[in-house]
Amino acid sequence: MHSNKKQQTVIRTFRIKAELDDVLKNEAERQGVSVNHLVNSVLQKYASFDRLARNGNFITLTKHVFGEILKGIPLERLAQAGDNAGQKDIRDVLDMLGLPKDYESFTHIVTKLFGASDRAMWFNCYRSIQENRAFLHLQHDLGRGWSVFLQHYFLSYLKSLDIDCEAKVYDYALNLKTLRQHPFLHSGSDKFHENSKRKE
Repeated sequence: MHSNKKQQTVIRTFRIKAELDDVLKNEAERQGVSVNHLVNSVLQKYASFDRLARNGNFITLTKHVFGEILKGIPLERLAQAGDNAGQKDIRDVLDMLGLPKDYESFTHIVTKLFGASDRAMWFNCYRSIQENRAFLHLQHDLGRGWSVFLQHYFLSYLKSLDIDCEAKVYDYALNLKTLRQHPFLHSGSDKFHENSKRKE
């Protein structure tokens, strides 16, 4: 059940440069939204990603450059890199977000941080729940090496939670399926989306 509670808002006045105002008005018109909506989107992205990227020493590469780097790395090295980095990286991100280290928080950052089109953009994420099992379909265009890295990166964290997960690797996608039942939070907030009840 989704909550219909309206999020509280505040009124705050800012003084900005005229050229920035022109950029906001032009971009809002291009997107077909109000300047207020655009500014809220920009602030939301800063709160949920940009400040973490800065504090977490993220770097920015074009997709072309990153793809060329991946092509030169053997699959076994990418798998090892995922194993080595995944558990610590994900725990660090959860700590920065102030989220508990559990499965619900994991799916939140996969869908809303790593998989969001205006955040990290590692992939496009599609989530579903069938018979109390969670399915994550991670789709990208960076080749099999990236799928292999993601497989080991995410499974290394899930193993630390003692969660059994089946992964299927494709050239341009990765499917993750939990093999045990887990309770899912169901909320109308941006934090969690699906709910499922643990079978007796």
